[in-house]
Order: sequence, then C-alpha cells, then structure tokens
Amino acid sequence: MKSNARAWVIWIGAVAVATMLARNPLYSLVILSVGLLMMAVFGRRDEENGLPLRRLAVIILVISAVYNALFVHAGESVLFVLPDWPLIGGPVTLEAVAEGLANGLVLLTLLAIFAALGDIVPMSELTRLMPAAFRDLGLVLLIAVNYVPETRRHLRRIQDAQAIRGHELRGLRDWRPLVVPLLVGGLERAMRLSESMVARGFGSTGDEASRPVEQLALIGGLLAAVAGWFVVVWRGGAGWLLLLTGVAAMAAVVLARGRRARRTHYRQEPWRAVDVLLAGTALVTLAVVALPWSFVDRGTLAWTPYPRLALPPLDWLVMLALAGLALPALWAGFSGSEEAPGD
Repeated sequence: MKSNARAWVIWIGAVAVATMLARNPLYSLVILSVGLLMMAVFGRRDEENGLPLRRLAVIILVISAVYNALFVHAGESVLFVLPDWPLIGGPVTLEAVAEGLANGLVLLTLLAIFAALGDIVPMSELTRLMPAAFRDLGLVLLIAVNYVPETRRHLRRIQDAQAIRGHELRGLRDWRPLVVPLLVGGLERAMRLSESMVARGFGSTGDEASRPVEQLALIGGLLAAVAGWFVVVWRGGAGWLLLLTGVAAMAAVVLARGRRARRTHYRQEPWRAVDVLLAGTALVTLAVVALPWSFVDRGTLAWTPYPRLALPPLDWLVMLALAGLALPALWAGFSGSEEAPGD
C-alpha cells in the first residue's frame, strides 16, 4: 500500500525519539517488533539491497555486552574475575552484561527503524521532501545513498560473469584485480542517476548567490546556538533563550533562501487514511512518552540492572501507546483483505 512520505518521516522521527527516551528493554522490544512489522507490511521486500538485520543484531548485541562487561565492574552477581589488567581488570558481573545487552537493543531498534524508512520510502521521495534551500545537498545525498546499492548490483553481475566463465572468486588474489573496477562502476552508475535527475531539472534554480546578510546571519545563528548549548550545560536553563535565538536565525535564512528557489511538482501526494493514522499514532505515542503526565509512571522509562539484576518495571499505558504504533499495519492489512476479492 502506497503512503505519503511526509507521514513516514513524522512516524520515524517520533518513534526514534521515543526509543531514545524509553530505554527500558521491554519497551525497546515492543518498538523493535513494531518496526519489523511495518517493514513486512509496507516494505518493498528488496532482499538484495536490504540490511542483514539478523546478523547485525547478533554482532551489535554481542559487542555491546562484551564491551560493557569488560569496562563496567559494578553489580553483585559476579560471573568471574579478570586479572589485574589495565582498564578491563576486575570482576565481570551479570548486571554489566545485562546493561550492555539493553544498550545494544536500543541501538538495534534505532537501526531497524531507519532501515524500515529506507525500505518503505524510496530515496527519490525523501529527496523531494528536502527544503528548497538544500537542493544541492539533496543531490549529493542521492548519489551517496545510491552508491552502495549500485555497487552491490555491479558485484552481483561480476560474480555471475565469473561463474559463467567457470571461475570462482575465492581468495584475496582473485578479488584484487576487481576492486577498482567494482568501486568505479558503482560510482559511475550513481553519477549517471544524478545526471539524469539534473537533466530533468532537479536542483536547477535562477536565484542569485547567497547574500552577505544571510551568510552573517547563518554564522551568528550557529555561534549563538553553540554558545547557548554550552550555557545550558553549565548553568541550566539560562542559555535556552540564546539557543532558541540562534536556531530561529538559521531557520529564517533557510526559509528565505527556499522562497527564492522555485520548485515544481508533477503531482502532489495526497494524504490517505493510513497516512493520518501513521502521523496520529506517532504523535500520540511521543506525547505519552515525552510529556510529564501525572498518570504515566515515568520511572519505568529508565532501567538499571544495578545493584542486583531484576525484571524491568512496566507501565501498561506506555506499553499500550507503543503497541499502538502498529495500528497502521493492521489498517493496511484489513484494507488489503477487503480490496483483494474485487481485484
């Protein structure tokens, strides 16, 4: 089922923020399951260019658990004691391993969410959502994102050609003469895509160069935002005004440059019922997790296994809000089942 790219950007952004706020392993598992479900329902099922999430899950979880166990020597459940080595010497505890697994699960959840965005929404649609002031950046981003898939397709062609000739690529000596043609071939195909987009008018504009006032406003806004951030870190809320002023100055310059860049669309993408459901469930979930409601136990959002490992706490309202992120998938499945007999 085709859906609006703007709705998906809202959904992914809200779910990513909720994942970083709700660092409870139970909540992370729910969000990860929702992300995989959305990828299965709305994804393009491009197994050739998709991320190997299963292998990445094992790598991320193992590395995170081992790293945390070696460098964090806290907790009461001691598994074994390492010799007095620099940095990593000392007791290895079950609590440190559990904390490493929880941190790796958060990272894996974020990776799965953004992998779902890349699998569901074509990069061309995401590029069109970029503000007009960043049109050149959109073209560079399109080349960079398409480089890896094009290189993988070129590699598959090389392997098929070598297999037809009866030659099997085994060791480093067989791969050495193919590295440079492989990398150059992927880059040429990505550049060919960008040239075709430029030929169709993508990124073309007749506006003048950046004005000195805009350049000064950008530099001043960036300095004000950085200074405000440091003041917030050191002095608390006193720097928020300076930070917001800097961000507002940079946003004003971006909007001014965007108005001068004319952009046309072949057709406007409509908002369907599933798009409204996508954005609505994401914003509701973000509000439940981020805002200090009196009826939400915010103590369950953070979890620590120290001093002794115990099951993470659970707030059923937060769990229900996170599970509600899967409503668009259920809606799409129900709508598809209704449309199937009439096809």
